Amino acid sequence: MFEILAESTPDILAIRISGKLDKSDYDRLHPWLDQRLHEQPRPAMLIVMEDFRGWDSLGAVVEDIKLDMAHHDDLRRIAMVGDQAWQKWMAMIAVPFVSAEIRYFDANEIDLARIWLRGSGNGNG
Repeated sequence: MFEILAESTPDILAIRISGKLDKSDYDRLHPWLDQRLHEQPRPAMLIVMEDFRGWDSLGAVVEDIKLDMAHHDDLRRIAMVGDQAWQKWMAMIAVPFVSAEIRYFDANEIDLARIWLRGSGNGNG
């Protein structure tokens, strides 16, 4: 599932994903993201992965790819924060689908991710 985090602002959209994402998650995420992008062009995005176990079906994966392609040029930076090696790999896989600069941060580096999203610091410790 996904949830919008209270720290979300027009400049930095912040969400948490957990468990397994399904098509209904994307049915909610698409309109929320479209509205935010209408209000503020090219924000950054923080994606916090907590107990994230992937997608529940191929249909959900397709929805994820469709979301990436629909918003290919819409985000400035994306910080993916997680605690699994495969999540870091997932961040690298996303690079061809979006023009945003993408970086992966370990869960204990979430503050660095926030600094990097604001545009200060390189996020490398």
